[in-house]
Amino acid sequence: MLLGIGLSTAQSPARQRPGPRAIVAFGDSLTEGAGASSRDHTFPSIAAGLFDPPRTIINRGIGGQTSTEIAARQGGVPLLLALAGGDIRNLYPHTRDWMDRFETGIVNGLTHECINKGTDENGLPYGDVRLHGTATAGFTDIGRQTYGAIAANYAAEPGSPWTISSAIQMIAGSTTGIAGMRLLLIEADELGGYLAEIAAPAFALDGTRSHVSATATNTHGFIRSTHLLDIIPGGAIDITLRIFPGQFEQAAAATALQLTPGDGEIPAYHPEFSQLYRFDQDSEGWLPRIQDGHAAAVSTLDGKLIVENDDAGVLRGCELAITEIPGGQIIPGGKLIRIAFDIDILDGSGQIHVGGLGAPGGSWATTTSDGDPTWAISASGHYELVFTAGNFASANASCGAIAFLSSGSPLRWSLDNVVIEWGDETPQVEVLYRSVEALHGANGAIGLRGTLAGVEGTLTTDGGTRHVFTRSDAGDAVAVAYATPFRPSDATTGQIQWLWAGRNNAVTPETVLSDIAAMTAHVPGSRYQIGSILPSAADTPETRQTIATLNANLATLYATRFVDLHAALAAAANQTTEDQQDIAAGLIPRSLRTDALHLNDRGYAIAAEAWVSATMAMGW
Repeated sequence: MLLGIGLSTAQSPARQRPGPRAIVAFGDSLTEGAGASSRDHTFPSIAAGLFDPPRTIINRGIGGQTSTEIAARQGGVPLLLALAGGDIRNLYPHTRDWMDRFETGIVNGLTHECINKGTDENGLPYGDVRLHGTATAGFTDIGRQTYGAIAANYAAEPGSPWTISSAIQMIAGSTTGIAGMRLLLIEADELGGYLAEIAAPAFALDGTRSHVSATATNTHGFIRSTHLLDIIPGGAIDITLRIFPGQFEQAAAATALQLTPGDGEIPAYHPEFSQLYRFDQDSEGWLPRIQDGHAAAVSTLDGKLIVENDDAGVLRGCELAITEIPGGQIIPGGKLIRIAFDIDILDGSGQIHVGGLGAPGGSWATTTSDGDPTWAISASGHYELVFTAGNFASANASCGAIAFLSSGSPLRWSLDNVVIEWGDETPQVEVLYRSVEALHGANGAIGLRGTLAGVEGTLTTDGGTRHVFTRSDAGDAVAVAYATPFRPSDATTGQIQWLWAGRNNAVTPETVLSDIAAMTAHVPGSRYQIGSILPSAADTPETRQTIATLNANLATLYATRFVDLHAALAAAANQTTEDQQDIAAGLIPRSLRTDALHLNDRGYAIAAEAWVSATMAMGW
């Protein structure tokens, strides 16, 4: 039975305040605020206070992102996902999309390049790999280059049958200097080291599509598979191979090809308990943690819980006793706990540890998927965290409280929209494919909210290769086909949008122009403005000229919607020799920068004024 109050996107009466439209600022590190002395000196934060009355400006900047990645978060460029599914036979997890992950490089003297990708008459995907150069060894491991980490080591019970199958076709070049090509099934040690080949069917390199398969039984505890080109050392090699998806499965014979990633599903989620905290009236049971005789400062303001580590002590913050929640009880060990929240780090810097406690004031009593007791966060945003109740390292078999705690530095933060749920089902599923790396550069578990196959949830990353989708609401399982669109929440709001994109891929101006056009077409009500791309002192003269031409095109295309930030910053140069040299070189004055590109507080203040003036001139 689902206990607690229902979750809704509707605002409480206390929050339904009329006023000017909010503004969403999409961008990269310049929007995020790299170089600013604090988050209060980012240009969105400064700009909010320049309006009369002040406006809400939502900072959607992520450092290092290209215009395509920004456009995917904004909704203009489709963000297509594939989720983990059941009954995965093919142990190559990326046979469908390896072409997009190809690792260009030189192996044993041969350059490996994926020069083309496509689909055959039956819709089967393929990639064309050219290998050329002078061989320095007797082989080159195309599988490692093609599949990278997915040509991985698999634990295998000795005595198990394994089957490999694949198809290739020589489409250009010649077999000069080549002794053959084989599909290998390899026994390996725990680290993937070669022990023995237990199957090695050979491909025909005669210009026809050659399909091979083989089955073998392992005697060691680990296996892997790869494509190996046998070559003559010292020979000049130039051959192009069309590589079709392979299959690697635990089976006594080859079965029908299963493309991976394939179709998946959002799992069923029916928590036993659910509670939402909005802090419109009071702290709703969230209390200061008393540690070493000190109680952290906890209060409410404008519908948010304000928490402060005011003396830089250890484990300062707030906590909620589970048994004090109406209908609440100690969470038994093994239950899955979902904690979702919006956090805004107001002052200071450092990590905030989120997790469960054995009891209020006690030690940690939860475990993350990585085996840690808490999730550590250090950036403002929306988070979706999942824990398992119980932490035997701390001798806590169950969870009796939820806590947000920091240590070692003065730090003040606000919490809002806190959801506490638990049960036997997980709301999370792994995302195996993304058409665009929309969260590249994202900090920790900070999430992109949106809808996937009609289910609201959040896409998050661990900052590396692992991505997960966490559903927000209870419901039954939902099937998700490969390459289903994820629709970001920001893409459906009728707010004003400031779009400052293209700095990190300015050397491909056609892509930048296409991405910005896609973003502008996707803004509800067409209330948008485009920021000029700033040159870096580290750019080559050719790149600076490319950026100047790109800005001229943007100015022509978007006219009054184009915000010439470069011109505004140049106009604020001082009379020093250094600033004047920068102006002459077409750069941002160094008195307004902290490095070759990023602005200092004064530079961001000038940028804020330019954005605000342009917005007011539009009557928005």
